[in-house]
Amino acid sequence: MSGDVMPLYLTEADVDALGDMELALAAVEGAFDRQGRGVAGNVGRRRATVPAGSLNVMGGADQELGAAGAKIYGSFEGGARFVVVLFDVATGSLQAVLEAGRLGELRTGAASGISSKYLARSDSRVVGLIGSGRQARTQLEALSGVHDLAEARVYSRNPANVENYVKTMGERVDAELIACTSATEAVRGADIVVTATSAAGPVLLADDLEPGMHVVAMGSNNPVHGEVAAAAVARADRVFVDDLDGAHVEGGDLMAAERAGGLQWGQVIELGQVVAGRVPGRTADDEITLFASQGIALWDIAMAQAVVERAEAAGRGTEVP
Repeated sequence: MSGDVMPLYLTEADVDALGDMELALAAVEGAFDRQGRGVAGNVGRRRATVPAGSLNVMGGADQELGAAGAKIYGSFEGGARFVVVLFDVATGSLQAVLEAGRLGELRTGAASGISSKYLARSDSRVVGLIGSGRQARTQLEALSGVHDLAEARVYSRNPANVENYVKTMGERVDAELIACTSATEAVRGADIVVTATSAAGPVLLADDLEPGMHVVAMGSNNPVHGEVAAAAVARADRVFVDDLDGAHVEGGDLMAAERAGGLQWGQVIELGQVVAGRVPGRTADDEITLFASQGIALWDIAMAQAVVERAEAAGRGTEVP
């Protein structure tokens, strides 16, 4: 991209029209691969906190993709707003600015889907979901894009939200949607379990786990919160993260397990190493695998680049002088 090209501004409506889960799965898998091969560098989340909330910044650079950037979002009393700023690594020029709420939902779901591609059993058919919010929707979309799912069981604390989730997602995926009245009911016998909540304490316990499960814990990036009990983390045969540096400072699930003596950081593996073919993923059908997903900027950059390419092809967006 030449330095005199004007950057593109894409609104939430633009991103929603241009992005989809198929695009997100490909973008995020590529980001994992390049991270694992060492040609992309990630900068973990940093927070500026005030009584009203926080400003959050995370970034990265991807040499092969040709893009670098940052995700910035404010989480204050009035709500949260997200933006991704994208630069061309060849010229250093500003390439695009994207409103990134929907982009974040897609890339987060896609990361869980990619984790299941490499860590879940290939014959996985049943998903147990704890959580029924917007993030839980893209979780199921992504898993459905990777596996031929027959059943998705859903539980959250608000039965009305569960019913709405079942109705909404029943129109988007082929799997049968089942509303559950407890977390245990949702996950019992499931091949893949996803925790997608805002809970401060554990919603998935050690007794909920069964041999062969793949668990995705994606709801918490807070060092003092965690969705998976320390004893449940200890039951996992193999533990994976998106970024080890980030997990050390905001992976509440793993930090609690380490303090309790159920986890050693030396056993934790970055998923990018698996996607890049440097470390094996699942090695036995009866393994319990855990992917603790905090979310990294390399996913945002890859997804933003893919959306920008579609926007340029479609003539969509606003050029900023």
